[in-house]
Amino acid sequence: MEILPLHLRPEHAPVIALWAYDEWYNDRSLDYDTVRRAFLARTKDDSLPQSFVAVDGPVPVGMVTLKLDDLWTRKDLNPWLSSLYVVPGRRNEGIGHALVCAVISRAAYLGYDSLYLFLGQSDPDRLERYYSEKGWRAIGAAKDNDGLETMVMMYSLPRPG
Repeated sequence: MEILPLHLRPEHAPVIALWAYDEWYNDRSLDYDTVRRAFLARTKDDSLPQSFVAVDGPVPVGMVTLKLDDLWTRKDLNPWLSSLYVVPGRRNEGIGHALVCAVISRAAYLGYDSLYLFLGQSDPDRLERYYSEKGWRAIGAAKDNDGLETMVMMYSLPRPG
């Protein structure tokens, strides 16, 4: 299994767009084609937003994105770890952790001091425990992009060099 920037494996963009759509957007006003176009745009180069895909041979098994302005109510915080997803049959194998590490490395390489995320509405207590165990800390509540209360977490990035 390896983690690669999506621009190096653009053929996986439609699949990971479908994962994102099914996981976060299918009950909202955003259609699949809009999500697919957003992921296809990330195949052009390594600028932000930048998605990463976990592949096991030719098969994608997970994804994550590094992006700016992910939480509209906290545009003062950047960049964001977003859209972490591992296919259900491959969870608890360390793939999610490897994807998070790829985003941490990229954000540090780009010179950021901190990285942020906000917890999804599905099992936020479990997610907060997961990230806390990996060195993230809760920094406060905010409204998510649907107007629902969420927890914002921060990770202090290592200094390059």
